[in-house]
Amino acid sequence: MAELQYANGVVFRREPAGGILFNVNTGNLQVIEGVAFGICDMIDSGKSRDSILEELKNLYPEQQDLEKDLDEFIEELRNKGTLD
Repeated sequence: MAELQYANGVVFRREPAGGILFNVNTGNLQVIEGVAFGICDMIDSGKSRDSILEELKNLYPEQQDLEKDLDEFIEELRNKGTLD
């Protein structure tokens, strides 16, 4: 599966307590923490949805709805114009 990538003009920056997503075209700023930070970091590293899901399964084996949660988060990022 193709790697996920941020939309043109979106910058991901790591911060001490998480990270931020900033869209230079719109001025929108989103603070990212916890699992969402990990997902955004993996997107920034050029990983695909499937490889991110596998990584999450390894990190959180007790969680039952990882695939659904990941897909909802990716859809949320797309709806905000953060992901292509």
